[in-house]
Amino acid sequence: MHTPFCATICPYCAFYVHTGSAKEMRVFVDALLGEWKRIAQAHPVEIETLYLGGGTPSLLPLDAFQRLADALRPWEAFEATIEANPRTVTPEKASAWRNLGIGRVSLGVQSLDPAVLRTLGRRHTPADVERTVAILREAGFRNLNMDLLLGVPGQSPASWEETLGRTIALGPEHLSAYELTYEEDTPFFQARAAGIWREEEGRTIAMYRTAWRILEGAGYRQYEISNYARSGYESLHNQAYWRGRDYLGLGPGACSTVGSRRWQNRRRTQEYIAALQADRDPPREEEALSEAIRRRERCFLGLRTSEGIPVSWIDGHSEDLRALLDQGLAELSKGVFRLTPEGRLLADGIAALFV
Repeated sequence: MHTPFCATICPYCAFYVHTGSAKEMRVFVDALLGEWKRIAQAHPVEIETLYLGGGTPSLLPLDAFQRLADALRPWEAFEATIEANPRTVTPEKASAWRNLGIGRVSLGVQSLDPAVLRTLGRRHTPADVERTVAILREAGFRNLNMDLLLGVPGQSPASWEETLGRTIALGPEHLSAYELTYEEDTPFFQARAAGIWREEEGRTIAMYRTAWRILEGAGYRQYEISNYARSGYESLHNQAYWRGRDYLGLGPGACSTVGSRRWQNRRRTQEYIAALQADRDPPREEEALSEAIRRRERCFLGLRTSEGIPVSWIDGHSEDLRALLDQGLAELSKGVFRLTPEGRLLADGIAALFV
């Protein structure tokens, strides 16, 4: 479920987000529940995971969140995650989320270096993160993720290593270490185009290797190129994406894939709300997916994970496969082809050989 509201818009973010009042958020939740009713009638499937993303869903007023929870219960039966900005978490909200069945919180930390946070336009501080973790633990959460960014302009190797160490000390069960990307129509993209900032591939690769070394050494297994978890805390929701499972997306800009159909709601909140208030589907774009397209996508995503893919998916590429094995970039075992940590650095290029 995509919640498009944020208190401020970060200069690197290309997600569909905007500011909004508490009243607007309540009206939005009404529309979201309307879409859920329509989609549940059209696709009567059992929910296995639920992810409240954004945007900043932790901004939602508690009464609106209560209505959302009542419509989707019992959340306790599956993995339910809410994304949160550290500055928006209060003891009251954390207790309400937990009591309403949310079992997993994903914190948008990005860095524990104040200078890097300022570069990213983030308003929280390292102290806010520490306070938030304490609040969530006190509320009973035992499954926390922290999102971190590497390759930020001005971010030094020492700063990155310190952030990793301080994050580990906070004890999250899961960590995501994403490379900063310069998305079109963002101030960061414009700064790079103007030559103010530039990407340094070598430095970014070094930070990736540092993350792998430190996190694996601290007991976090890399199960996807950017994701690490203690045993048993891998994200079921993300794994479903990477395995090519069907999924339903609700909210403006949200994407869904079911069988041979894929559709995406238009990125306009007021249009979205107006359509659902009129008991219509929100405006969307749709495309048909062939089995060949879906297999290519599963191959592309699967090669980013430690699970890998069935070697039968890449029949006819024996020379490429042998070269990757000889270079130590891949391994083959019991009919499964997977990339090594070094190979995952080149996952997109390697996938292009097969798809």
